Amino acid sequence: MYEYEFVKVNTKSSNRYYYDVVGNYAKSGWRLHQVVNNQQAAIEGSCVELIFEREIDLN
Repeated sequence: MYEYEFVKVNTKSSNRYYYDVVGNYAKSGWRLHQVVNNQQAAIEGSCVELIFEREIDLN
């Protein structure tokens, strides 16, 4: 079983910010699963949503 975390990232920020977000989540056991460009956000050009996943230990 997996759990998911959704993180909105401002696309007007520098690329370095994306790297930091992904790196910080990876250090906590998350893996980048998908990048979603929300239709309204795409029109405004303001953000994307990063979806992270990690396996849940059921033991």
